[in-house]
Amino acid sequence: MDITFTSQPAPSVPSVPDARGLVAPLHLLHRPVTPEGFLLDAAAPVEQHFALSAELPQEHGTFTDGPGTFHDLLYIAETLRQATHFVAHQYFRVPTERPAVFVSSGLDVLDPAPWRRTGRPAHLTLDLTVTPVDVVNGVPRGLDCRSDVAIDGVPCGSASARLQFLMPGVYRSHREVGRQESLRSTAPVVRPLASMTVVTQEEPAAVAPESVGREDPRNVVVGPPLRAPYGEFVLPVAADPGHEVFTAVPGDHVPGPVFLEASRQASLLAAAELHGLRPAHALLTRWRASFRGFGDADLPLTCTVVAEEPVRDEAGRPTVRTRLAFSQGSRVLCTASAVLLQDC
Repeated sequence: MDITFTSQPAPSVPSVPDARGLVAPLHLLHRPVTPEGFLLDAAAPVEQHFALSAELPQEHGTFTDGPGTFHDLLYIAETLRQATHFVAHQYFRVPTERPAVFVSSGLDVLDPAPWRRTGRPAHLTLDLTVTPVDVVNGVPRGLDCRSDVAIDGVPCGSASARLQFLMPGVYRSHREVGRQESLRSTAPVVRPLASMTVVTQEEPAAVAPESVGREDPRNVVVGPPLRAPYGEFVLPVAADPGHEVFTAVPGDHVPGPVFLEASRQASLLAAAELHGLRPAHALLTRWRASFRGFGDADLPLTCTVVAEEPVRDEAGRPTVRTRLAFSQGSRVLCTASAVLLQDC
């Protein structure tokens, strides 16, 4: 079954093409493993296979913003997120009122060559395997997702994610408990993610977009370090309101793309400061994240990043591994690791 789909606009951001700014339809082909899969718009609660294709954007306010060296890994992650949500509701019958939350996520660039932008159109394909977990009455409470990534037919990456679908009451309860913990320990030192309200006496100097591989200041989601003890950088994380990719829907938790992009930008700042990596030619080749709780978009969010000493890959190119933690007050929301490759 071949389906073309786009996500519907979020009520708070009606001016963007969809809730996270994808610019083209996504073509999804189901490869059923059971006979009923050919006849019904649903699937048995067992492992299912899909193929997804899309044109990589050539002009977009976020996904092509920067020096034009590489295709944006953020676009692949967001494409996979939207496809997985569609599959959960369309094929596995997960009720739409159950919030989807990430438990873990990972991305790998296995061959940098296809990720280099050439100025010509490029085509993305994802071979997606979705496995339901914790099935109750035929409906999964979670999904394990694995995907192989190809650009213009050349295999060059992989992605994985574990999603959990919570009952609305359980979700609200977890959100409230976490929020109260953050409120008890959060000092008002940075502006919150969903607001531009100044919460310090003076607004800190902005991070230059080119220092994090961007050109548009709206796409910068990290601020200058609040402190840097012993090479451990602590940075505020904030996005412009109404941003087509990074804005949280009112009342929702911090969106996943914020953690990926903030990981990349914070790692770039640390690697450039400590080891001289050049942001315009640095490619994020590995990202692993584990989520421990929900971040509130109206509370300050910080990222702590530590960069290890550079090493050389098999081609002799320098790589820098970083470790990151995202927090609201004393509450850690996400821990992650990243690897940056200096490609030239």
